[in-house]
This record gives sequence, C-alpha cells and structure tokens, in this order.
Amino acid sequence: MILAYRFVRCLLVASLFFCALSTVARGEEAHPADSANQAVIGYFTEDGASSGRYTVKDLAAGGAAALVTELDYAFGRVAHDRCQVANPEAALDHPYSATESVSGKADPDGPGQLRGTFHQLQELKQLFPGLRVVISFGGWGASAGFPSAAQPDHVRDFVRSCVHTFIEGYFAPGIHAPGVFDGIDIDWEYPVSGGVTRGTPEDAKNFTAMVAEFRRQLNALRPGLLLTAALPAEPELYAHFELGPVSRYLDDVAIMAYDMHWDTERVTNLHSVLFHDPADPSPPPQSQYYGDFAVKAFIAAGVPREKIVFGVPFYGKGWTGVKDENHGLYQKATGPARAHGAYRDLKALPSSADRQYYSGPATCSVWNDGNFWSYDCPNAMRAKMAYIRSQRLGGVMFWELSHDTPDGELLHILAGR
Repeated sequence: MILAYRFVRCLLVASLFFCALSTVARGEEAHPADSANQAVIGYFTEDGASSGRYTVKDLAAGGAAALVTELDYAFGRVAHDRCQVANPEAALDHPYSATESVSGKADPDGPGQLRGTFHQLQELKQLFPGLRVVISFGGWGASAGFPSAAQPDHVRDFVRSCVHTFIEGYFAPGIHAPGVFDGIDIDWEYPVSGGVTRGTPEDAKNFTAMVAEFRRQLNALRPGLLLTAALPAEPELYAHFELGPVSRYLDDVAIMAYDMHWDTERVTNLHSVLFHDPADPSPPPQSQYYGDFAVKAFIAAGVPREKIVFGVPFYGKGWTGVKDENHGLYQKATGPARAHGAYRDLKALPSSADRQYYSGPATCSVWNDGNFWSYDCPNAMRAKMAYIRSQRLGGVMFWELSHDTPDGELLHILAGR
C-alpha cells in the first residue's frame, strides 16, 4: 500500500481541534489550505539560461527564487530508453564569469569540475536552502522517447538512469555532484494520443507503471524526493491517464490549464479560461476546454484536492489578420501572430491597444493592429488564485519565469505578495 506523500489536510471539527498529521513518504509538510503555504511552482528553461535571456542569477537578483517553492528545470532528455542531460555544454561545462554567477565567483576551471547552469543551481540553493529544484522531462516537442522507455522491458533501467544521473548526480564521466535536483517531473505530452509524435495504445498503463517505478526507486534512495507530473486539461487527452492510480505515486499533479486553444485555429479563442464562456462558439469537446472542468474531473477520478496544482500561463496565444470586432474575440484570423507571446511583451504594447478582462472565464485579451492575443493579465491571476484557495487545491504552477515582467508582476500575485 502506498503511503500518503504529504500531511493529510486537517479540518476543524466542531471548532475544537485539528485532526492529527498523517505519516508521509514525502518527508515534508503538505500545503495547508491558507495561500501563504500553497505551492508556487515555476518552470525555468535551459534555453533561457543558455541564451542569456533569463539566467539563474536573474532568479536570485530579481527576487523570483524567494517567491517560488519549487523550480522545475526544463528539460532533461529521454532518448534511447535513458534519461540524458539535454545540452551538456550549457548545463555542465559553460564557464560563468564572476559577474555572471550567482555567488559572484567564477566557475572552477579544469577537468572534473561542475560548471554551467547546474553549478549555478548549486549556488542558488546555497542562498535559498528551502527551494526545491526538480528536473523535468518531456514537453511538447521532446516527448518522443517516452513510449519506448516506459515499456515493461525497459522501464526499470530507464528509471534507474534518471535517478542515477540527475538525483545521485552522476552527470558525466568525472563529474559527480549530488544534491542539485530534489526530484523528477514528468511532462509526457501525451500518452496514447501523442503530441508532436504519436503515442501507443499501451501508453496509459505503462505511464502508471512508470510513475510507480519512479516512486519505488526514489523512496529506496531517499524518502522525501519529489515526484510530480504535468497533465493536460483537455478531456480527450487526460482520458488516457489512469488519474486515480497515478496520483497515489505523485506528490503533485499539475493540470496544464492553458494551450486549450491554439493559434493555428481559424477563429480566435481564449486559451486559458477558468470557467466556460457561454459565448464560445466551440462545439464539443472544445466546449469543455476550461480549467474548472478539468479540476472537477480529476477530483472525481480520485485525485486528492491537495495534490492538484493548477497551471497558468505567463504568455499568450496570438492570431493575426483579426478585425477589431468583439475586441477581436471569436473572430476569423488568417494565421498565428508569432511576436509578443510573453506577458512582458504584451504589457509593453501601446496604450491604444484594446485590452479586455473577462471576469466570467477569468482571463484576458488584447487586440492591436490586427493582432489578437489571449493571455492571463493580473486580474485573471488574482481570480485564479482565489479559485485555488476556494477549492483547497495544492497550489499553482506556471510556464515560465522568463515570460514575466522584469519586476515579477505575475509571480508576486501568485505568491500573494
């Protein structure tokens, strides 16, 4: 029997006392119902770090590291039925100078020395010892390796490679640095239905067996290591996950309540709504593409509320060739608008832009010069945080840190600051 991974949420009984705390395999406190202690999980991308757009030092200097409770590093690679460092030069070897590094000291020279982004994460954790850093695998464009790796003949050795490389810290020959990562996040997009690459009919049961094997090996190494997963919010996609059984092995189940409409659609829409908009012309199943629908479905499938982490975007989906009718919403478009996807860029649009907050769906839009973007503005983030608290969920997750404004406007709202 799998023990609960976090403390059981305690209810007031006749206003007299709290229920007792349960034993946890996770080895740390659960997220209480008050917002001050809910999880705030942010993705940090290797591309942002290696390009210099948003580095580990920016996490510290800009204040984000003090606001998130967990940092998900995106991504490791799944290939040849093994977990691998996706970009060894950026992650392990790139020498950060004293001015670029978190500590103010240059990365060490010579063979067998950990440099690069992983060394910067080491330095970050020294400054913020309460911060948990998790390595994430998969994502929209890099999930092709999962169907083979999760097969029964491969899964044990596959999981062993992930734990050995990233948790035990055997990153490369001669480089051993345990303690950089505190757990593993699975972002397989998607079992069975596939995403960029096709899935297989066996993926659903193999996913469950895979997370069970991850939990077994992580617990055997050290109780308290994190195991999380990012799951879709669309019914036809999460139907391929055995939600209740899977959640028994996971510390957090993040619902990606965004990307529910894509800029490749010929009619503009809202990609991250919390509640259904009656004006949405989408037929089923697209009419069920809203966050609250997914949350209720996950709970009905047996996922504990306190393990559900609600996902929000720090970016927008954009369309071009859109008339400024109905503020650009539910209008024909000629194609995707590739620029201005990040919140920081949408905020920088001119004051003449047509900005809207939709209190019912709890999301926002902006039309400017024939381009329409669906995104989450500060009002939307406040509404979603109120929803998370009212539903007694485990917290919030977002993609991703570099998309926020330099002063961290959206993150401060999620963190209740």
